[in-house]
Amino acid sequence: MKKIQVSRKLLSKYKTIRQALLDANDGDTIEIEPGLYNESLQLSKSVTIIGLSNQPEDVRIAGRFKVTKNASVHIKNLSFSQSDKGLLIEQGHAYVIHCQFHELKKYAIQIKEQGHLSLTDATIRHNGIGIHNRGRARIEYCALYEQHGSQVYTGSNGRLIMKHSHLYNGETTAFYFDQESRSYVEHCQLYGHHSSQRQIKAQGNSEAVLESCQIYESQSGAVYLQDHAKLTFRSSRFSDNVPVQIEAHGGELFLKNSTIENAQIGIKLENGSKGEIEQCTIKDHTHDQLMVQDASAYLFHCKVHNGERSAISQTANSYVYIEATDLFNHAMPQLALSEKARLSMKHSSVFEGAHYGLWLTERSSATIAHCRFFDNELNQLVVADFSEATLDDVDVFNGRQSGLYIIDGSLVHLTNSSFYHHHDAYPQLFVSNGSQLNMNESKVIDSYESGIRFEKQSYGLIEHCQINGHYEAQIDIRNSSPTIRETFIQDGGTCAIRLLHAGGFIENCFFTGHEHNIAIGGSCETDIIGQEADALRQYEEALSQTIDMDAGLKGEELHNALKKAQETADRDARTAEIVGLVEQLEERLGKK
Repeated sequence: MKKIQVSRKLLSKYKTIRQALLDANDGDTIEIEPGLYNESLQLSKSVTIIGLSNQPEDVRIAGRFKVTKNASVHIKNLSFSQSDKGLLIEQGHAYVIHCQFHELKKYAIQIKEQGHLSLTDATIRHNGIGIHNRGRARIEYCALYEQHGSQVYTGSNGRLIMKHSHLYNGETTAFYFDQESRSYVEHCQLYGHHSSQRQIKAQGNSEAVLESCQIYESQSGAVYLQDHAKLTFRSSRFSDNVPVQIEAHGGELFLKNSTIENAQIGIKLENGSKGEIEQCTIKDHTHDQLMVQDASAYLFHCKVHNGERSAISQTANSYVYIEATDLFNHAMPQLALSEKARLSMKHSSVFEGAHYGLWLTERSSATIAHCRFFDNELNQLVVADFSEATLDDVDVFNGRQSGLYIIDGSLVHLTNSSFYHHHDAYPQLFVSNGSQLNMNESKVIDSYESGIRFEKQSYGLIEHCQINGHYEAQIDIRNSSPTIRETFIQDGGTCAIRLLHAGGFIENCFFTGHEHNIAIGGSCETDIIGQEADALRQYEEALSQTIDMDAGLKGEELHNALKKAQETADRDARTAEIVGLVEQLEERLGKK
């Protein structure tokens, strides 16, 4: 192995790299002195090419190097510019260290299907595309910026490993993952890309993993995912990418131990896309933090907080599964579902919102178990517009309005749950307008207003429950027909149950500690079995007696009035007769 020196000096044997390459053999080293070398070369020998300066810009290559025939080429301390391409790896392996690539019209570096690149400590700037990879590439400690096209494109069956690098201020994407490519990116920073293709774009059947990365400061968003692509982010941070930080129109998104903050929308999943989000924080967005439309999302051990709208909004048959997650401090409903959206939630808390905790509408549904809703300013759970919810082992407390509000033909199944401490002006559970509440083995306790109110043709089953500590009627039934069965209703104020134009059944319930156990008003058809079984009969008897008494009083009053009128008339007539006699007597006396 020999060293061959290229120099522009007068007595130099090799004044061009081409001359040196012709005489070189595999394993030789070609050393290049500073200067401009206007050459395009085909590298088919396994040689080392080194610029004899620690400043790459001192040794300038105005042309293209093409690696072919499975050569293994080492390139160091060179600067490539003023050509269509800087380095083309068609077949073979290029090890490139401490080089610069700038002002190359098409590609700074192109790796074809049979090419391999190892790139370290390089600067790639002001080119068409920074790295166009369809082969194998490993990139470390590099800076890529201000390309006209993508900073890094990986397509076909390309493989990319990139670490400890900066990609910034490009005119399109930082990373473009395409086709069947596979990529791994670690400890990189991406910022300042503002095109419609976002900072990262993934499509086709590509797969990419980004770990310990920072993606920030874009005016067009951080990530765009489509087709069947898969993107995984671990221990990464997204911030200040507006309007949408991560947007998926198809494909699969995996987020773990990451933070998404400070934009308009945090994550938007649409068109059949799937998102798995684990141990993440999503916060400080001015619109919904997570939007799911005709897509699915899975949240595990996350925190979603401090948003100016909803924590999670779902529409168009979407599905969201939430486990061990906290959602808090949002200005609009913390969970908002519409258009037949579906939610499953376990071991989670929804609290300190300025609006509803959960809002189901337009035939949406939710299954909620082992969760807590508390300190929400409006109704904590709202089930409306023919929606349905199943709640098991749920605690709902300290709300500023009702704990559960069911309206417009909706249905709620409630078991092993507790409601307590809601606002003085609102019942804890409110069922209205043809809705249904089925409640079993649950507690409704300690609030000023009613525990449960049924109104406007609502119905349901309250069974094996405990209801106590309400000043108003503990169960208030108005124009509705629920069944109350084997339930303890105790220690209230006005009454245990108030019936007003009610139907339904009260079966084998236990009452204690009220002014009245059952208060009845209007026409009632409620069947009462067990304690207070005579309440309705007694009410009807009392009502009948009152009607009769009213009728009797009216008859006596009329008789007395007529008698008094007659007495007055008689008295007036007698008075007139006396006056006449006096007048006659006076006339006689006058005549005398």
